[in-house]
Amino acid sequence: MTTGCFTICSRNYLAYTLTLRDSLREHEPDLPFTIFLADAPLQDGAPEDVEITTVSEIGIENLDNMAWRYNVVEFNTAVKPFCFDYLFDTKGLTAAIYLDPDIRLFGPLTAVHAALADGASCVLTPHICAPLTDDKTPSDIDLMRSGTFNLGFGAFAKVPEARAFLSWWGDKLRQHCRVDLENGLFVDQRFVDFAPSFLERLSILRDPSYNVAYWNLAHRSVAKSGAGWTAGGRPLAFFHFSGVVPGAADIFSKHQSRFDMTNIGEAAGLVRDYTARIEANGHAHWSAIPYTYGRFATGEPIADPMRRGPPADPADPFAAPNHAYWNTPSDRVDQTAGAAITRLMLAIHDARTDLRQAFPLSTKAGRRDFHAWFIAHGAREYRLGEASIAPALSASILPGKTLARLRLALRRPSANGRGNASLQ
Repeated sequence: MTTGCFTICSRNYLAYTLTLRDSLREHEPDLPFTIFLADAPLQDGAPEDVEITTVSEIGIENLDNMAWRYNVVEFNTAVKPFCFDYLFDTKGLTAAIYLDPDIRLFGPLTAVHAALADGASCVLTPHICAPLTDDKTPSDIDLMRSGTFNLGFGAFAKVPEARAFLSWWGDKLRQHCRVDLENGLFVDQRFVDFAPSFLERLSILRDPSYNVAYWNLAHRSVAKSGAGWTAGGRPLAFFHFSGVVPGAADIFSKHQSRFDMTNIGEAAGLVRDYTARIEANGHAHWSAIPYTYGRFATGEPIADPMRRGPPADPADPFAAPNHAYWNTPSDRVDQTAGAAITRLMLAIHDARTDLRQAFPLSTKAGRRDFHAWFIAHGAREYRLGEASIAPALSASILPGKTLARLRLALRRPSANGRGNASLQ
């Protein structure tokens, strides 16, 4: 078979991607590797000796609309099926392997190649192969919500049933690639729960040395041996460093509560070595590059809830925020004097279970408390500019000194000298 490999990232994640590239060169040197950039093209200082293709180059229909409606995580995952199709249609590949950028290989992908050679149309790895029985997160119910299979890895062959699945999957991701657990959506993963039903030639890879991560480490002890690393007693194929935080030496993964760097045994050395490699691949430089689709042309950050509403200019949604729409007091909630709830505020409230539980908008006290939270904390969390906060500030019940301090913070020049951009 003619097999290739690819990943998808935005520019701020290139240090992770280059670390993946280094491990592929070591353990899969004959595997062609493509980086699909879900962002603007690189200008200066592009990495050498690696193929980088911007997703705007591969002919995805209505790509700008997807970039507008999705945040950075959603957009990076939404383009995945189209990248498979592009490699099949333009590179002459008969199989393609996807790996998340925060993966590092420790050995060849022998079991994946074997499954494809044996006729598999698709190869996937489940999050877990045994029950989780403690009270930590993620639980088995958490993993049910996010999807049976972890799509940080996936391989497809260029065969009819796989192409049909990719086409169906891509159509779903045009509209529904969201983090919306309450409505049964978690980016690209939940749809792939249908793979065992839709794909007759699906291969589910249960080898404990593949896709080792925080969600399955409880069942796959990692150890260092004379020949390298092992997981579950087998030579480690690849580790998925999801949630690792460069510069935070005590965090194993920010997405869970089961492990820290004190209780993962020899895997702690694995994580420290990985973060050192990320730093060596220019993390300080790449991580500072802003996401192209994360701001309006005016410089204002795009708060995620704004992506669910109407843009000011449908022909160019990134031109400017639709303040006329978002700053209007919402007609879906009773309004209380001195504690206005705008459409934007309500969209933020609707999107978060913690806010709905803490601040029930059915009560006057809940509305006032949420109004105060939004001004004191929400504006900072969502990096909102003064124009988005003005309706709440204009007739607020908060003390005058507090409002004056907040207005001053909004007008204070930012570190880049541009000023008046957002609460940092």
